Amino acid sequence: MKHSVVMAYQGIAPEIGEGRQFFPGAAVIGQVWAGDRLTLRPFATLRGDGEEVHVGDDCWFGDRATMHIADSEIPSTVRHNVSVGRYAVVHACTIDDWCVIGDAAVVMDAATVGAGAVIAAEAFVPPRKTLEGGWLYEGSPAKPVRRVDKNELTRLREQLVKGDASSGVCSRELPSLDIRSLDSLAQGNGPLYELAGQSPALHRETYVAPTATVAGKVSISRDASVWFGTVMVGSGEGIQLGERTNIQDNCLIEAGGKSVIFGCDVTIGHNVRIGECVVEDESLIGIGSTIGKGAVIERGSCVAARALVMPGTIVKAGYIWAGRPAQKFRALKTQEIDLFRQGKDAYIRYVRNYPRLVSR
Repeated sequence: MKHSVVMAYQGIAPEIGEGRQFFPGAAVIGQVWAGDRLTLRPFATLRGDGEEVHVGDDCWFGDRATMHIADSEIPSTVRHNVSVGRYAVVHACTIDDWCVIGDAAVVMDAATVGAGAVIAAEAFVPPRKTLEGGWLYEGSPAKPVRRVDKNELTRLREQLVKGDASSGVCSRELPSLDIRSLDSLAQGNGPLYELAGQSPALHRETYVAPTATVAGKVSISRDASVWFGTVMVGSGEGIQLGERTNIQDNCLIEAGGKSVIFGCDVTIGHNVRIGECVVEDESLIGIGSTIGKGAVIERGSCVAARALVMPGTIVKAGYIWAGRPAQKFRALKTQEIDLFRQGKDAYIRYVRNYPRLVSR
């Protein structure tokens, strides 16, 4: 991807102020209202399709940061002078002025982060939490550690932008944030690439976003979708997506010697990292989680946001697994299963509303 993408959704185009700086692969979609001097690093994605996204002046989003909404329910807002780190996700939440959101941190639905708060690298803010401004928060779930003053806040913001690994807002364990290594192997102009003589195979009724990278032996079934910034590399036995499965923004999925198999009606949240594994029908993998090689995610189970599923783990059907490393937490509730189904149905609508690629 050699350029950024600003595109309308359902006839509504983003409105962006002056002085913007968008790097290759960055994407802004739909109902996004952004102020002046917005910086989007490579593959940073702001998606205002199912609800509104509001961004104030002087905001910075690092490489592969994602900002999205809860479809038809909750908008997403970051106010002025907010910095969002590499591979971080702000989802259907409100981030007040002068906040610093560290690398690979996740802020979830209906959460509110007060002015001048710092969310440390890899921290997790659960749904509906309200965090007081002026504090540094760490951990999963995020807990207040100490007060931060204006001078420290300015310093941490500068360190985040520079990627200073000595700071508490920059992660030492980020995945590769570009596709330069793939560029030397794959052939094509994107988002579909031939790799080692193998090309992606798509049903006509699918959606692959223009900033995604789908390379090699990848099979995508009817009503399945691959979203902005996601990288799927199908070497060896390749990658299979079942019907109605969605792989959300900035996921990183690679099949080497063995396959990656996604069943039908699977939801893979934003910024998930997946090795060679099996994810069975009707499962949900939460935002910012990691699935190790050889794992099996059984039918109708849920991996919680920011969880780490160790290699070879079997996530049992009908349960939520959470933590780092992930362990059985509790049985899924009926209302949660209904919510997961609604989310999957929203992505099927997106498939039908976004322009489709011709199958290959």
